[in-house]
Amino acid sequence: MHPFLHIGNISLPMYGLCTMVGTVFALIAVFRLRKKGSPLSEDNLLDALIWAILLGFLCSKILYFIVEPPQMPHSWAELWDLITAGLVFYGGLLGGLLGLVFVSLKTKKHIITYADLMTPCFCLAHAGGRIGCLMAGCCYGMEYTGPCAVVLDGVSRLPTQPMEAAFLVILSGILMAIYLKKPRRGTVTGWYMVLYAVWRFGIEFFRADFRGNVGPLSTSQFISLFIFAFGVYLLIRSRKAVNDFITEE
Repeated sequence: MHPFLHIGNISLPMYGLCTMVGTVFALIAVFRLRKKGSPLSEDNLLDALIWAILLGFLCSKILYFIVEPPQMPHSWAELWDLITAGLVFYGGLLGGLLGLVFVSLKTKKHIITYADLMTPCFCLAHAGGRIGCLMAGCCYGMEYTGPCAVVLDGVSRLPTQPMEAAFLVILSGILMAIYLKKPRRGTVTGWYMVLYAVWRFGIEFFRADFRGNVGPLSTSQFISLFIFAFGVYLLIRSRKAVNDFITEE
């Protein structure tokens, strides 16, 4: 566990650095993918990215505070930690979708047109964040002493963070390949929701950190059910569409 990178007197949080690296790769990928037939302009895409990132961060913090209510900060250092530490992925995903809803209404372009382009590349940013989780020592797996185990705070654990990062990189490649085939609109986003929801529901059984519960399910498992259902709906809807292809408006 290496939560900070120390350069002289400066300490940089590894979670933020890893997420930033993943985001840079995601931005490079999304602007390159846009050139492969997307009806969105660079301005459309930049606008969507700004709103998705801002609302994604806000909602990820809100869901984190719901799952794990914070203590009142008593110093500027504690306030900074409260702002920068603790994010819930599904909150960020839902916030990002709200950002896309706002931009799609403003530009009068279909929200799924934005989502189909951005989701394959978003997986890369998410993968960087999961490596950041490993460095920070959060989102850890159950106790495990087999191959590839990682030691966090003196406890040997299943490496759920790099496992998910690897899955997300593979998922990104699969979704990009689907996108390049120019399928019907909603196909890419639908497959993302279905495949990630199945993965997340399963990997939650092997995690040991507290992340809230809804009955017998973790908060993320509960949300995964709805993500999966909506993904299936998008796939069914895209198959029924006649001329609604990814390059059309």
